[in-house]
Amino acid sequence: MAKDEVTYSEAVRAAAAEAAAALGTNPDAVRQRPRRQPGNDGKARVLLDMDAQKDKAAPRKRPDVQPADARTITTFEACIADLRSLLAKAEERATEERSRCDRLLAETLVANARAARLEGELTALRSRPAPWWRRWRQANGA
Repeated sequence: MAKDEVTYSEAVRAAAAEAAAALGTNPDAVRQRPRRQPGNDGKARVLLDMDAQKDKAAPRKRPDVQPADARTITTFEACIADLRSLLAKAEERATEERSRCDRLLAETLVANARAARLEGELTALRSRPAPWWRRWRQANGA
């Protein structure tokens, strides 16, 4: 056995940080233990009974979850089937909405082209001089 190894059959004095690591807790909790003495280096040493730590019960684990019964599985399968049918309907509706959107976009492009053409015609009509009779009427105050 190496010099640094600790056997479980002995009580050991350890620094708070080492004791905390051995116990699986924080150093402040170890410093509050009743059996402690100052070491040669001035740090507090804590007496650890390694046999007691070995015999300490492991933390309780949660019991394993029991497998689902056949009724629950059947219920889940029915829910999955319902969800799949809802998904298929939603995908069908999305396809219909995409085609509707494409149609409306095409109609909008046609309407914009027509509006631009009509705006050009209106600008051309406004830029032409008024007929002679309208100019004469405006000049004579009629």
